Amino acid sequence: MSCSKKIVIVEDQIILNEMLKNTISNTYNVVATSDDASELIKLCDLYKPDLILTDICTKNNSSGIINGKKVKDKYGNKIKVLAMTGVPDITFLNETKKANLDGFIYKNISSESLINSIEQILNGYKLFPDNVVYNTADCLKNLTNKELEILKLLCNGNSREEIADSLNIAIGTLKNHISSILNKTGFDNISKLLVFCIGNGYIVPNM
Repeated sequence: MSCSKKIVIVEDQIILNEMLKNTISNTYNVVATSDDASELIKLCDLYKPDLILTDICTKNNSSGIINGKKVKDKYGNKIKVLAMTGVPDITFLNETKKANLDGFIYKNISSESLINSIEQILNGYKLFPDNVVYNTADCLKNLTNKELEILKLLCNGNSREEIADSLNIAIGTLKNHISSILNKTGFDNISKLLVFCIGNGYIVPNM
């Protein structure tokens, strides 16, 4: 029997969307589903849900993190946002925290863990893995948050000047960060590292 708490689900894989709806509906009131995170504000205005469960990479390259932040900026704690992913992107965890979302989970969790995660967030808790990144290459695990941010911007195609400008650091400081990234990962040039990260899904560009 479901309770009165209202949930919106955003997941662009049709089968998974339906499975999530069926699982969550046993406990909560799923008022809407979508395959595109860009519809989040519209859905919140219409249904006033208590919580949104959103995939990070959705239809039309819409980001659950970016659109989830828009919901938090507009509604604050009135609507909780729980982000989920099956992609081993090494930057998503930090980005969900920076966007002030309420939680982050991987899709490989059990149905019971999913319901428990939703319950914790509805009860006012923040829920993030302990900086553990699912299925991530060992060479990337020792990078700092700043180094991960730089690596993401490089994968996005930003120039070094643009990156230094956006992070408000000197070009020399940026070069030091890049040298540190290469030393920690064991790559001899940044281009090879970017190909490795993008090719293996450890960073999803422009998401």
